[in-house]
Parts: sequence; C-alpha cells; structure tokens
Amino acid sequence: MPTFDGGHYFLTALVPVRTDNIRDSIAYTSPVHALRKSLGMLATAEQSPACGDRPSPFALNTRNHFVRFVVIDDVAYNGRDHGNTFANALSADTLTVAQPQDHLSCPFLFFAADFDAESGADLERDSYLRMLWETMAGDLRKIFTFCQGFDSSVKNAATFAAYIAKCQLETTMSFNDYYATTPDLPTWPSNAYKWSALASGGVTLLAVVATLTLCVAVLFAPSLLPGLRIALELSVLGAAALGIVVAMAYITVMAAGAKPFPPASDSSLSAVLKSLHLQRAFARFAIDNQLLAGGTDARSATELYDNFAKFVTDNKPGELADPTQKPGVIGI
Repeated sequence: MPTFDGGHYFLTALVPVRTDNIRDSIAYTSPVHALRKSLGMLATAEQSPACGDRPSPFALNTRNHFVRFVVIDDVAYNGRDHGNTFANALSADTLTVAQPQDHLSCPFLFFAADFDAESGADLERDSYLRMLWETMAGDLRKIFTFCQGFDSSVKNAATFAAYIAKCQLETTMSFNDYYATTPDLPTWPSNAYKWSALASGGVTLLAVVATLTLCVAVLFAPSLLPGLRIALELSVLGAAALGIVVAMAYITVMAAGAKPFPPASDSSLSAVLKSLHLQRAFARFAIDNQLLAGGTDARSATELYDNFAKFVTDNKPGELADPTQKPGVIGI
C-alpha cells in the first residue's frame, strides 16, 4: 500500500537522535534518555477525570487521526545465521567465532501520523506539518530538540516541514479500518489478457512442435525447407506476442496496484468524531428507553417516538460540527 490511501496520508519518518551529552538541571544525561522523559510527559487523551483536563496537543490539529512516537535504540538481533550442523560439529571453533551484526549508528525517533488528505502530493504533507507546528510548536520543540540538526535548522513552520520531509520513509503497509463496506474498485480485464495469452501461447506451442517436426523431416525431404522457415517465423512471432501480452498484463496489474483506494464514506476526522458522539449518545438513549421499547400500549409507543424525535433534534446527525466528540477524547 502507498503512503496515500483511502483519503488519508500515512506519514512515516525516522529522525536521528543526538548522541552528545546534554545538561539536565544540575546533571548530565543522554539525549535519548531526555527524549523518553519528554515523551513520557506529553499529554495523551482525556480518557477519564483522573487524567486531568489537559488534552493531547495533537488534538488541536483537526486533521490528525492517529499519531505515534517510538524511540528505536537499535535493531533487534535475530541470532546467528544458520549453517550446516554436521560441518559445525567437525569445526569446534565455528560456534565461538562472532558473526557480523547490524547496528544503528545512533538511536532514532520513529514518527508516524495518519491524517486527512486529498492526495499524496508533497504539498499535502507540508501543509499538514506546517499546521502541526502552528498548533503545537512548543511541544514539538521539547521533543525534537534532542534530534540531530533540529535546533540549528528549524526556526518556523516551513523549516519544520522541510526537516521532517528529509527524514521521511515511504509507507508500504498503511492501516485504514474505516471501510464499512467493500470499496468500489475498478475491475482488471483479466479475461482479455487470459485469452490473449492462451491464443499466443497456443500458436507458439504449435509452431514450435511444427518446427521440431520439420527439422527432422527436412533431413529426408529438403523440399520441406520453406515450410520449416514459415514454422520458425510463426514460433518467433508467437513467442513475441506472448511476451508482449505477459508484459502488458504485468504493467497494468502493477499500475492498478499502485493506485490508492477511494476514500471510505464518512472517513474524515470530523465525520469519525460525529459518529463516535452518536454512538455514545444513542447507547444512552437505548438504555433509557428500553422499557418504552418493550411496551405494547399506545402511550409507550407515542412517548418513545417523542423521545427519539428529541434525540434527533438534540444530536443533529446531519451536522458534523455540533454536537460532536472533541478530538483527543476517549470515553464511554
């Protein structure tokens, strides 16, 4: 899957962390340790009153769906490369000799963001990063100040966007779970390529068989030499046609696979937040009115109808802006 898919941009960046000593109050510490401390102090979500009234700064940006930071100290060691067991048993030194291992030159800060976008163009990424800086520059400075080259190169929203762009990696496995139904995808003309391949392949096979047969026959009947020439030409033409069909099929499949999925219905952040609000509000409505729903008299039906009409009036399902769930809030 590409960086852009289903109306969402999936940004992935690996930012190198500094390795020099830094001063933390009256002591010295490592930048990666200070980075973890800064990330640990970052507000997450208003999950409950116990978390306080400080929402995540990412909730100030109305394009964010998900954002994640991860500190990567080094690559994982998967163990020794496997060898021949019998040969290892004969050579006593084999298992005691160290094998080369891959290591990172420094720790890295993994930064991933899923946000609303109309395309996968660089302008979309840069506009998001500029908006992110404009809404939470102070928090971003507290995080990225421990990364290499940040303090000297990032002065404003534009330079922050350029800084992250230099560290961007292509996202090849994006995650988008907003499809309630199967997306409307164009069909690949598999039958056209299948029958073309069978036809050209059949001609090639028959021509090759005829060529081999005529090769033997010409030894005894030289007059069949023109027929052998025709069979050879048909073999070459058939093989060329088959190669063209296979190449075109491969090109069109790869081109179709590179196209992003169409956006899912109601998958923007504002629509998702409205859906969460309606889900929570309707669950409360169903609990409060379950006795009326089970009633068999006219009064219960009328009261249930009136209560639902009030629910619709109060919650305005057709309006995304208000009332809705606030960004950065997780709750029941």
